Amino acid sequence: MLQPSTTIARPAKPVTTDQLRELIAGTDTGLNFKKLKDTTRFVDAEADSLDFFNLIIAIQEAYDITIPDSDLGEVNTLEMLAKYLNERLS
Repeated sequence: MLQPSTTIARPAKPVTTDQLRELIAGTDTGLNFKKLKDTTRFVDAEADSLDFFNLIIAIQEAYDITIPDSDLGEVNTLEMLAKYLNERLS
């Protein structure tokens, strides 16, 4: 798995979907970026469970946060993921 290039400290500004796209680009996932719009579900972008796992690990490392397994159902689009992170990091 590729590691994110930098760890992002708790952001002063809200996390954006563009920031998440940039982070995803540096991870070892099979996500289809052409299909990955803010409201596209990761599974609809051809992400399998390993892709999703790698994505969540990269986000946890980049933002120094732990996302409990019970919350993973809430973060199935970039938009939902950004909202979740902003709520957790505030």
